[in-house]
Amino acid sequence: MAKHDHDHVHGEIDRHEIRETLPAVVQIIALQKKMFGNLSSAWTGSGTIVDSRGYILTNCHVANPRAMGMRSPAANRLGIAVCERSDEPPALTYYADIVAQSPELDLAVLKISERIDGKSIRGLKLPFVPCGDSDDIELGDDLSIFGFPGIGGDTVTFTSGNVSGFTKQRAVRARRAFIKTDATIAGGNSGGTAVDHEGYLVGVPTQAAAGEGINPVDARPVVDTNRDGRVDTRDTPMAIGGFINGLRPINLAKPLMMEAGVKLKGVSAVKTRQAAKAAGNTTKRGSGLRKSAGRGATSTMGDMVFSQRVNRQGLPIGPNEVFPSRTKQLFATFDFNDMRNGTKWEQTWTHNGNIVSQQADKWKNGPRGRLSLAFASKQGLPDGTYHLAVSSKGAVLAEGDFAIGRRQNDNDTELSGGVVDARTGRGISSALVIALKPGIRVNDFVRTQSPDMAYTSAKTNRSGKFTFKKQLPRGQAYGLVVVARGYQDMAIEGGLRLASNIPEKAEMQPIPLQKG
Repeated sequence: MAKHDHDHVHGEIDRHEIRETLPAVVQIIALQKKMFGNLSSAWTGSGTIVDSRGYILTNCHVANPRAMGMRSPAANRLGIAVCERSDEPPALTYYADIVAQSPELDLAVLKISERIDGKSIRGLKLPFVPCGDSDDIELGDDLSIFGFPGIGGDTVTFTSGNVSGFTKQRAVRARRAFIKTDATIAGGNSGGTAVDHEGYLVGVPTQAAAGEGINPVDARPVVDTNRDGRVDTRDTPMAIGGFINGLRPINLAKPLMMEAGVKLKGVSAVKTRQAAKAAGNTTKRGSGLRKSAGRGATSTMGDMVFSQRVNRQGLPIGPNEVFPSRTKQLFATFDFNDMRNGTKWEQTWTHNGNIVSQQADKWKNGPRGRLSLAFASKQGLPDGTYHLAVSSKGAVLAEGDFAIGRRQNDNDTELSGGVVDARTGRGISSALVIALKPGIRVNDFVRTQSPDMAYTSAKTNRSGKFTFKKQLPRGQAYGLVVVARGYQDMAIEGGLRLASNIPEKAEMQPIPLQKG
């Protein structure tokens, strides 16, 4: 993407520039290697391609949260998912390595290292967003935010707002440590793309608060819900995803980017050293997040990735290891090398240890490439643990496992909470709180009221407190339904989202209900 030669009238980013920006906005998927070698998602974030050779700017807490001192599961690879269309989910296409990081600034630079199908990445010419000058923006300037927030579904999300101000940070000498904006930034947007009205990258969405010691407001009374003529604590809090959010200015990222090898037009080495000094930090090469070891020179197949969908090129969309109940089709995607046409091979699928499908065939897919194997049931795959093994001549060449519904493990959370009267704040007894199974839509449950759609439920005690009967797996989103006599029912799509690092015991904020 290059700057337009013509003068651009001040205003919001236009449709042409949105189309130019979108292909450079990527989803970053931290992948864990499981027992049998397959890869599954541990957490996700966003990033921006800033160099056509495959350099990506993001937050350090997205690329390597442990470097930030955050509790996090181990990740073996960083996957890069790209989208071809704004109305389609991004497809896992590349792997990337961390080439520079600054925990102090919460910034990191990745570089694409390989394609997931094993094809060469030499001569990459990817769409990218050119960097602007974050010192030139001022109060009231328009900002456009791109990324993949969890609340936005699985496609890229665009929000807009204004520059609301600037804040300092003790460890950063620059006057603009954060750009304040009223543009919505939600979980998953971190590391993404903030551009000005000309389409230049001016900031990195970093946190749901613009400065140190500031707590983001996830919900507050903003509407006169009880119609008493004023907005106060008696009104129902409404989720707004943080009132003022923080962007890390692109000028603070430029020294790190050049240290990593990014080519920035019009930025000299002298300016880079001056910017690094102003930032008050030194950059760090590498990350400790090492490439996962391969299967060795004799291996002919790579790591498996399971997903519910693949794109037209057979690349996985939304890789995971646990899938919703009633899933009708799963794909196992892996790359292969040095295979010979005519070689006998076999795929064996098991469910809870029992063979449910076994197919033998002769290889006809050529010597190298990528293959997606499908496993389907019109009635929906039964809940349980599944295993796939691909073998030839008695040797297992690739294998992996996944779960439908729920995997029995220690990564579950005991969740408690309360239901209160929205006007008085008093607890409501005998309220029914239902967490739906991941993937079940609230509207479908409200229409059918099928008990099979519920993952777990609880009734409140006399004080309005409850604890779900079953622990909930982390890293999932659940529809939430709350019903109480004399009150309006509440049904929220994806209203309950458990982060992968949530404690073993956690408590929700009180759920307010309006009188019916």
